[in-house]
Amino acid sequence: MENIKLNKSAERVVDVLFLLSKSEKALTLNEICKALSLPKSSAFELLQTLVFKGFLEIEDARLKTYNLGLGAFETGISYLSKMSVSQLARPLLQELNRQTGSTVFLGVEDKGKIVYLDKAENFSVVRATAKLGSRRFMHTTGLGKALLAALDDERIHYILGNDELLSKTIHSKVTIQDVLKDIQETRARGYSIDNREDNIETYCIGSAIYDQWSQPIAAISVASMYSTMNTEREKTIVTLVQDTALKLSQQLGYGGRQLYAN
Repeated sequence: MENIKLNKSAERVVDVLFLLSKSEKALTLNEICKALSLPKSSAFELLQTLVFKGFLEIEDARLKTYNLGLGAFETGISYLSKMSVSQLARPLLQELNRQTGSTVFLGVEDKGKIVYLDKAENFSVVRATAKLGSRRFMHTTGLGKALLAALDDERIHYILGNDELLSKTIHSKVTIQDVLKDIQETRARGYSIDNREDNIETYCIGSAIYDQWSQPIAAISVASMYSTMNTEREKTIVTLVQDTALKLSQQLGYGGRQLYAN
């Protein structure tokens, strides 16, 4: 990186785009100049060029406030269309595996089941047994429960049905009432827990992943041995899972700041 020669104008363009992408409101020329320490004369020309090219738009002509334009959106969408969830998630799964020492999974819902797309386990002390491509119940797994809590009620009822659910262990929740109660608890706490409900020896913590339209499209979970879990370790894993899920969601275009609405 030391040998890279930066173009100052290009660097300023990127800084402006990043600034506006993180801002919750449109910004004036003065606000942009102050935030980025830019001279007003050159900043004005830069902003006008970006407006002309469609990367910015003047949101309020009277206040002269700037926001991202359609060009920035189209560029972002083009990037996202070339990157699958698995591709984007891979380095994050590996880092989460390194940080926790437990196996990390990525899964999606398909035909009412959770399907395991990827896993990271190089740093796992004990490796979980779920195979890639395998399907498991939504209501017993950390991945499945994380996704259920992010879905709307109509989709939840479609997946669960009205009959008693099948169990995997003595800890599995098998009534619709118990599962719905668990979904509410997941939303309230901000992450899912599989407390030996799918495997008698495993304790999982999971979260949903969202796309640019704020739709839940996948989930990640950290699977640990139940015998190794304690309050301090759980708290650490929860923070790491939530941070990773939000980071991956934002890379997919998600604009929210929290993963579950209470």
